[in-house]
Amino acid sequence: MFISHKSNIIQQVAQDEWQCRRMAKGLSGSEYWTWISTITTQDDNGNDVVTYPSEDFTIVECTDEGVQARLAQLGDYISMEGVYNIKWSDSKVKCEEILDIDGKSQSPKVHVKSHFKGNDVAKDARLLADKWVNVRRDRDRKLAETDYLALSDNTISGDMQIYRQKLRDVPKDNSDPDDITWPTKP
Repeated sequence: MFISHKSNIIQQVAQDEWQCRRMAKGLSGSEYWTWISTITTQDDNGNDVVTYPSEDFTIVECTDEGVQARLAQLGDYISMEGVYNIKWSDSKVKCEEILDIDGKSQSPKVHVKSHFKGNDVAKDARLLADKWVNVRRDRDRKLAETDYLALSDNTISGDMQIYRQKLRDVPKDNSDPDDITWPTKP
């Protein structure tokens, strides 16, 4: 299993290294092979050598026996775009505790071991960003409802101008996407 990560956050997971790199770069199969041909040179012995210039991510091979099971357990850390908000470590790290059949701690405690663990900070930031996207979508819808008033052959009232400006200011004038103060339409 190959994993691409950037800033210690896992981006893509694939069975083959080339597939992982292709997905991390956002290329189709044919685009990937065309790109590879442009970065392939030959060494002194005539062997093909591929250099990967300007990649802003790292690809590692994960040899954990249960890597797919671990990713499935961490499924709520996957964003809509398929980016995993999971920290990568070069050595196995302690993750969640494995409880006995009665749901109690074992003695000594046992933990699922893996090269990655959930990154709650990244997950929380992503969820907050998603909420702001929804706020801006609602704001854009409200603006669109009054767009016809702002056409060049209409004279828009002062109250409507103020209302539309307040709609544009909603994201900067509110600090909590769950508690938006919407302006009143005149």
